[in-house]
Amino acid sequence: MQIGIWVSIIISAIVSFVIASFYGQPLHWYLFVLMVVVGFFIQIVILILKVKEEKNET
Repeated sequence: MQIGIWVSIIISAIVSFVIASFYGQPLHWYLFVLMVVVGFFIQIVILILKVKEEKNET
């Protein structure tokens, strides 16, 4: 994976925490970890689907 993907997942989790604190929602450290893990999981699924698609084209 490219470094930009890692950075964008972390930044999106930070932005969601900022928005949640702006609206007074409860913030817990495990929610931040969960958002990052889910972001990486989704990215891995996208990469797997791209690899399968490339194999079918050849």
